[in-house]
Amino acid sequence: MYLTASGIPATPTREQLTALAHELYDPRATIGRITELLRTWT
Repeated sequence: MYLTASGIPATPTREQLTALAHELYDPRATIGRITELLRTWT
């Protein structure tokens, strides 16, 4: 994953990946919301 490639260890759960997928498909998604979600993965 990109996080691991950039030096951030992350092993997302199925629920976290599902939440990310929903966020990415949301037309109102912003980079800020996606970043906030990814920061919870540490």
